[in-house]
Amino acid sequence: MNRREFIFKSSGLAVTAWVAPGFVQTLDSAPVKKNKLDRIAMGTLLFRYRFKQTKPKEMPEIKNELTLLDVPEHHRDRFGIRKLEFWNEHFESLEPSYLAKLRDKIKAADCQLLDVQVDRISYDLASKDETARLKSVKDVKEWIDAASLLGSTCIRINPGRSQGTVEKSIESLKELNGYAKSKNLIIITANHFGIEMDADKHVQIVKGAGVYTEPDFGNYPHDDQLFAKLEKIVPHAYIVSAKVVDFDQNMEHVSYDFDKCVRLCEDAGFKGTYMVAQWSGKFQDMDYEKVGDWVIEHLKRNMRG
Repeated sequence: MNRREFIFKSSGLAVTAWVAPGFVQTLDSAPVKKNKLDRIAMGTLLFRYRFKQTKPKEMPEIKNELTLLDVPEHHRDRFGIRKLEFWNEHFESLEPSYLAKLRDKIKAADCQLLDVQVDRISYDLASKDETARLKSVKDVKEWIDAASLLGSTCIRINPGRSQGTVEKSIESLKELNGYAKSKNLIIITANHFGIEMDADKHVQIVKGAGVYTEPDFGNYPHDDQLFAKLEKIVPHAYIVSAKVVDFDQNMEHVSYDFDKCVRLCEDAGFKGTYMVAQWSGKFQDMDYEKVGDWVIEHLKRNMRG
């Protein structure tokens, strides 16, 4: 999907602008009141302690183990959420037979796969080493194929490591974007600890490659620059990662002002989907279903519809 041409009408004037799909709405009709859950998705990152592939060493055994095959029904029945995100670390295979079974589970649960996160492979789309860069592009295409077979809307790809260059990242993502479009996929890029952690470079990359951001509340340093950085990348968002980090003993989020992050997106005019997620660099033995409840409640409290 390309950035859409959008007409803003004000004082009898028509102004043409480019906006990300997460900001598009019809201005000629009254807004339709919707269930706020329709704007909320949930991934598997939140439940990584329950997957054998990502069980932390601090846990002697898995309680209530999950696999991707379980996720559509679990998220629908426990949270009422039908938009899903799969972390590629949780795939058991890329064989067509496994992917077909997974696609059937999504369909049977009446769910939608919104995104596949591609992290745990060794790739660097911004690499100055051309051999390494081309191999990275090739490896990512395998995941584009898999996400397409599953019927995903998006695929989240990392723009490259901090030692790379903006120009090489754009070159790689342009090629991948053309390939993704041929598979009816949208590429999104989160602020995910690489070259794109510089918000200005992130905007330059997505505009140069014709892709979108996935602003992540939890990945920037939790300092006085957090909101200024989010303000730069939110206007280019397709999805927003509503990530939380650390909780106290009373199950309250303590890392940053989550509600303010949501309001920042709403004030900017974001109309798209928020992805429920959690990640912390330290082990936290807590009820992650309650974490999911907390995020959903705070999203609903701060979204405008």
